[in-house]
Amino acid sequence: MTLGKLQSLLERERAHALARFHLDEALGTHHGLSWSDFVLLQRLDSEPAGVPEAQLARALGMLRSRLLLRTRPLEKLGLVSRVGSDDARPVKLSPAGRRLLREARETAAAACAELTLS
Repeated sequence: MTLGKLQSLLERERAHALARFHLDEALGTHHGLSWSDFVLLQRLDSEPAGVPEAQLARALGMLRSRLLLRTRPLEKLGLVSRVGSDDARPVKLSPAGRRLLREARETAAAACAELTLS
């Protein structure tokens, strides 16, 4: 990787971190969610029957152990549930999670609009 490419990658990482911070703040203030929570709930929304843990972890680019750390609090809040007890253990968005996600989408869209203005 040339120095120019490295600099470009570092600049993109900085922009990504600033965007994530802004979205974390907006979603946390209004809905008690982080951007990562929002992305996870968004992914589950497209799969009404749920998504097996291993598949969900791959889709989100994380280890299953990290996924467990992310989903456990959401499960305790009643936003997601686990179906079954086998190794596949699909994670499913609950009706409460679906409602919260619908409300949070408006906040996330507004926060993204603010980012493009600055």
